[in-house]
Amino acid sequence: MLEANGALGNDVGRLGHGLGMELTERPSNTASDNTVLKPGMVMTLEPGMVYAQGKSMVHEENIVITEDGAEWLSQRAEPELVIIK
Repeated sequence: MLEANGALGNDVGRLGHGLGMELTERPSNTASDNTVLKPGMVMTLEPGMVYAQGKSMVHEENIVITEDGAEWLSQRAEPELVIIK
């Protein structure tokens, strides 16, 4: 939807990362990071989009890995983006 309306794509290189003592830390949510996720780890789901030269938008949700899978720590975003005019 964003690209169809002129956004330039995602050049961040990852879709999230570990969350803990540092602002961003390993593991990275990329196709090349093979870190095994274990209960107690906290990850971000953080898609981003460059929408104009030098301007980007990032949305982050936080997830804890549990014995049963994953639990959202932040409120899930709505499936439709809010349009600010």
